Amino acid sequence: MQIVKCLGGLGNQMFQYAFYRRLHLDGKDVALDISAFDDYELHNGFEVGRIFGININIANVSVVNKLQLKLSQATILQKLIWRMFASSPVVLQNKFDFHSEYLNFRKPKYLDGYWQSEKYFGAYFDIIRNDFKFPQLNVKNKDYADKIQQTESVSIHIRMGDYVNHPLHGGICTLDYYKMAIEKINSKIATPNFFIFSNDVEWCKRNLQIENAIYVTGNDGENSFRDMQLMSMCKHNIIANSSFSWWGAWLNSNPDKIIIAPNKWFNDPTINTKDLLPDSWIQI
Repeated sequence: MQIVKCLGGLGNQMFQYAFYRRLHLDGKDVALDISAFDDYELHNGFEVGRIFGININIANVSVVNKLQLKLSQATILQKLIWRMFASSPVVLQNKFDFHSEYLNFRKPKYLDGYWQSEKYFGAYFDIIRNDFKFPQLNVKNKDYADKIQQTESVSIHIRMGDYVNHPLHGGICTLDYYKMAIEKINSKIATPNFFIFSNDVEWCKRNLQIENAIYVTGNDGENSFRDMQLMSMCKHNIIANSSFSWWGAWLNSNPDKIIIAPNKWFNDPTINTKDLLPDSWIQI
């Protein structure tokens, strides 16, 4: 059996689920391990099942514990041999570029990673999109959705909060990035209507200074996913270096969509992100 670890916010969970789903569709015996959420205090816990209502094979905790115990009790020599022959029962994906071997293990593995590339699941594009069908909108969000569908809508995602001063993610999507992205959209679309999604709307109002922009508010806590849902309904997207808005853009079904993304995703230059963004997205 292959076991895929699931942990993080909604965007990360969706990547991990999509990787798990790819293995399942390839005929692998696979389960998703959600045990790390038992004492996880960030974000909103395990959300993929609740939001999308998808059927998931949840890993047996005792099986997970046995794998982890085997690793912890291994001698230095055993670990060295595992590393030499890529035979460790636990596989840690510490790189962000695509590696097909992660899809083709024959022996049981515990797969711990983020799998942030559509190359891991793009072969089943339509199935993954169908799995990630959002529930019906409430009244307030239906009003936003009507405006989005009636205009040349462009979502702008600005992630503040936990990204402010973050050593790995912070300081990348600057005000200059958003100004350049907006200019690029204005050069390609005659009458764009911007919909702003952020966890610091007041900062956005003070700094963006976009005429007639609509600032989406009210989707907090367990309803935060509604922002992703609305982003996916926009005709075009300007995203942050965030898996949350990555999925909002990827789930956008407009065949003529323009997606603008930052060409830098992490502050660590050693992390290879060449496979993180689809080729059709504009990087600036």
